[in-house]
Amino acid sequence: MATKTPGPNAGLPLTASRAALLVEGSDQEFRELVHDMLAFAAALQDVRNRLGQLIGLSGTQYTILTAIARLAQNAPELGVNQLAEHLHLSGAFVTIEVNKLVSAGLVTKAVNPEDRRRVVLRVTSEAERRLHLMARVQCPANDMLFEPLSAKDFGQLRAITAKLASTGERTLRLIEALAPGGMLPEIAQTEAGPKRRRRTTQGDAAPD
Repeated sequence: MATKTPGPNAGLPLTASRAALLVEGSDQEFRELVHDMLAFAAALQDVRNRLGQLIGLSGTQYTILTAIARLAQNAPELGVNQLAEHLHLSGAFVTIEVNKLVSAGLVTKAVNPEDRRRVVLRVTSEAERRLHLMARVQCPANDMLFEPLSAKDFGQLRAITAKLASTGERTLRLIEALAPGGMLPEIAQTEAGPKRRRRTTQGDAAPD
C-alpha cells in the first residue's frame, strides 16, 4: 500500500521516501526543489544555446569547445575520454561533436605520443578568437544568471551539484530495471485497448 503524504498532498503517494528529502513526512518541499531546479536547468540551457549561437555553434558544441580550451591549460594530453568524463557525457557522443568542431576549424586532433591509439585535443587560434569575442557577452550573462548567490552560496552549490552530477545515469538504469518495458504495464494495457479498438473499427469498415 502506497505511503500517503500528509498536509496539502493528502491522498497522493510520496514521490521520495528518504528521510533527508522529507520535511515532517511531507514531500512538498522536495517537489518545490525539483520544480525550481527544472526552471533553472531550462534557463541554463537557453543561455548556453544563445551563447553558442553568438559564435556560430550549438549549445553543446559551445560547451565542448569551452571545456577543451580550459582543460587543456592544465592537461597537456587532454583526450576524448577525459573530456567526456569532465562533462558527464558519453565518449561516443563527445567524439561526434569534437569531429564537427574539427571540421569547422576550431579544434585539432593530434596523435598522443604516449599512446598512439589516443588523440590530444587543442583549440585553434580561430576558436580562441571567438571565445575572446564572446566573453563580452558571456561574462555579464553568467554574472546575471548567478546574481543571487553569495560566495558562501556558490561554494555550497558547487559542492552539492558535484554530488548530484553523477546520479542521473544510475537513476535511468534504476527506472529501466523497475519498468523494463518503458511504460508501466497497467498503463500499457490501458493504452493498448483503444488502439486495438481503432484497428478493429478500421478493419471492419466497408470498402467504398
